[in-house]
Amino acid sequence: MKVSLIIPTRDESGVIGSVLKEVPRNIIDEIIVIDGHSTDNTVKEAKAELRAGKDKFILQEKKGFGNALLQAFKIAKGDVVVIMNADGSHNPKDIPALLKKIGQGYEYVMASRYIKEGRSDDDTIVRFIGNRTLTFLTNLLHKTNVTDSLHFFTAITNKDLKKLHLISPGFELCIEILIRAHKAGLKFAEIPVVERPRFAGKSKVNALSAGWKILMVIFTEKLIGSRIPSM
Repeated sequence: MKVSLIIPTRDESGVIGSVLKEVPRNIIDEIIVIDGHSTDNTVKEAKAELRAGKDKFILQEKKGFGNALLQAFKIAKGDVVVIMNADGSHNPKDIPALLKKIGQGYEYVMASRYIKEGRSDDDTIVRFIGNRTLTFLTNLLHKTNVTDSLHFFTAITNKDLKKLHLISPGFELCIEILIRAHKAGLKFAEIPVVERPRFAGKSKVNALSAGWKILMVIFTEKLIGSRIPSM
């Protein structure tokens, strides 16, 4: 089972190098760092930790978190794709647990802060309430059964990822992939994780704007119905 790890970056100087050092290289066949045209030392720090001939550093073509992932998905060669933040809040030591579930036959595995043994050391009241509300609506309208829809530390089989025809350009991709994976009948699992405080810098996600776009995806996907549209 070959594994591609995708890490989107934008101005993660002082962070990305430390995160890459933590990645369990023995189980990751390729790391794809896709950068949103950072203006600090992110590029230099990331390239210093990537393996020549195995890992890739690419520049993002279209603006937006979702667009970064969509671009990286096209070149990922692994049988499994893992998505992880660059800010240190996702612990690379949890990657083996994600992959263990894939090895057990699950096709989409999500890390959760809100199941037994999971927690967040970086949550805010606004983020907690927003996440719980949007997760509740997703479960209610789409009959999913997840506890933490917005953490977006996840693993998915590459062959199934290609079936989802994802299009969301921003952070709302985290809900689109969840809903469409459910529509496609993928076998789900969650694992408990502890979200760490980000190593440095500030979140790039505007909670109000992202929340509205996520809400629109939840309702739009409901209107689409059970079928995944062909793109």
